[in-house]
Amino acid sequence: MNVFRVTLVLSVVSRAVFAQGGTPSPEVSWNAPRVVDAAVRDLCASRVALLGEPPMHGFGRTLELKVQIVRRLVSECHFNALLIESGAYDFLKIAERLRSGQTVTTSMVAAGIGGLWANREVAVLVPFLLEEAQRGRLVLGGLDDQLGAGTYAQREMPADLAAYISNESERATCLATLQRHMLWQYSAEAPYGPGDRTRILSCVDKMEPGITRRADAATRDADLAMLQNLRRTLARDFGQGAGVDEATRIFNDRDRSMFDNFEWWVSRVPAPAKVIVWTATNHAAKSLRGIPGLERSISLGSYIQSAYGMDAFALGFTALSGSFAMGRRPARALSPAPGNALEHLVLDRDTVDAKYVGRRELKQFGALPARPIGADVKEADWSSVFDGLVVLREERPPQPTPP
Repeated sequence: MNVFRVTLVLSVVSRAVFAQGGTPSPEVSWNAPRVVDAAVRDLCASRVALLGEPPMHGFGRTLELKVQIVRRLVSECHFNALLIESGAYDFLKIAERLRSGQTVTTSMVAAGIGGLWANREVAVLVPFLLEEAQRGRLVLGGLDDQLGAGTYAQREMPADLAAYISNESERATCLATLQRHMLWQYSAEAPYGPGDRTRILSCVDKMEPGITRRADAATRDADLAMLQNLRRTLARDFGQGAGVDEATRIFNDRDRSMFDNFEWWVSRVPAPAKVIVWTATNHAAKSLRGIPGLERSISLGSYIQSAYGMDAFALGFTALSGSFAMGRRPARALSPAPGNALEHLVLDRDTVDAKYVGRRELKQFGALPARPIGADVKEADWSSVFDGLVVLREERPPQPTPP
């Protein structure tokens, strides 16, 4: 999906209402604190906590729970980094501004997080993240190399990077080239093509010498990281898959790029690094090999699992029923789950609205139909995919922020 062709609008209900003895919103299931307690108890000792969500990015109650889990992992379990499946570029700039004592606003952080999460469920988390980052207790980073709409990457980064080109004529040409791409100023008569990519990459090459001459090592490394992310996102355009279909090739290349960014950020987190990864379940998964149709997909989580073993914990989310919606798109109903689905087996024995399933219980289920990886039900041994799973009885779409 091209992020420039879609406008998504995105915010959160935090655990603070429970901590302060307030009345929880009717949108929050009554046993949400218990589910969060159970998940945090398992996540707390890990070095990497991968928090998934179905890849449609349209589950509102899931987001409420994720926000509460993040706050507690930071406040109680001393996690000191949050890396999100959003463009690295804005967070590289935010880190530079924090390092140099410049102002960073909640709107900058919200723009970096991006339109997929521009909703009321996530919005209340932003001030908390910014305050923790300003106090030096939390590193905020982006994992993706994709370019988001309404971001620093789209609006200001072209001029910042073009300034490194010493030749005035080349600088002006490259600025126009980058701005055209960032703003997606292509048309049916003049569509984006391989020639455009070649021109952009040529400009990137011209920027690099100026960046490498910077005396400020931190800024130099950050700007070089921006160039590397640009190269990787452009490399996926017009590519040829090596024995895999196009969707799998793009997924694998993107997740490898996210792991490269993960390693870059972690190397800059004060020791001992404890990292939260906010992403979709298909990226958080320890392995996708056992899921029909995804056998050749290599997830970000699989790289992290290889590097950290039992010190990494992948948490998935799924729902028995309800609806979902991305941004302001119309809500879509989840199809009925079969009677032998994992969601039924977990919830039919109880009356709660949500339940947490830990490692041991998940392993005991064996192979079952379930839908933590998408709206469609697939059969798999989910203990090979996640270390824990939150099962919701009924989902609903996120609540959009006011236009």
